[in-house]
Amino acid sequence: MRDWDLLAIDDGSTDESFELFSLASEDDPRIQTYRSIGSGIVDALNLGLSISRAPIVARMDADDVMMPSRLQKQFNFLVENPSVDLVASQVIYKNKADGIRVSGFKHYVEWSNHILTEEEIELSQFEESPVVHPSVMFKRDVIIENGGYRNGPFPEDYELWLRCLSKGVKFHKIEDKLLEWVDSGQRASRKQSQYLKEAFQRAKALYLGSWLSRKGLSGKSLCAWGAGEVAKKQAILLKENDLNIEEFYDTDPVKIGRTVDGVIVSSVDNIQPNDQKFLLILAGARSIKLRIKTFLNERKLICGKHYLFLA
Repeated sequence: MRDWDLLAIDDGSTDESFELFSLASEDDPRIQTYRSIGSGIVDALNLGLSISRAPIVARMDADDVMMPSRLQKQFNFLVENPSVDLVASQVIYKNKADGIRVSGFKHYVEWSNHILTEEEIELSQFEESPVVHPSVMFKRDVIIENGGYRNGPFPEDYELWLRCLSKGVKFHKIEDKLLEWVDSGQRASRKQSQYLKEAFQRAKALYLGSWLSRKGLSGKSLCAWGAGEVAKKQAILLKENDLNIEEFYDTDPVKIGRTVDGVIVSSVDNIQPNDQKFLLILAGARSIKLRIKTFLNERKLICGKHYLFLA
């Protein structure tokens, strides 16, 4: 694909990036360089959206590498599937973190690469971000009509995905690995407060009520698997958004019988399918998620109907 513009948004760089791109633009008019006059990535992203002349926008960061076929494959998918508004791809994880613990990002990539279909994205959106931001291609007008990127105490990309999904925007992911996602010790998600775990939990709490309403589940009693510190913090954030946990379950005999916010913690052995209740999984450790899912499936609970992962 050769019909493209490259919008290089200089977000306060201190090296020679702006000059290098300016020189490149002299040789190729498709390359356009702009300085962001705002403060931070949200202003830079919204500047890019506002000046784009194209109906389709592909995102990536300065240190990522896309495969030569990326633009064509994602563009073709959107043309062939007009009901889809955003298409992501699988990514290749590239570690350049210089000794920093990277297992979390690596496990996230492995998880994300298995979340492909609209249904999988719909049911996984409150577990972690279902798409990797620099791998997405989307319809520009759809993102703008739904408010673009926002500043706040949350990850700007994840909050945008949850907001768009809550309004019926259709996401999909193709199986091809079309982007090399570079993990370095300087990335914002390691350095800034809006990318901490609590910030992700805050975004989830903002949009869960909308999801429950769209699915016809808002009248059900909310229960929670998990009574540890992660679960307690999430329950507080949910309460701030008028979502109250009425029952807690846990596997730890030390926690069973105690109370969380005045609610007695019961054993998970008491969990049964109940059309009047909806179970939120607030236990955060990746290592136990498969066991939880197996346990619930064996008891005939269905993801999206009886329960949902929120951690």
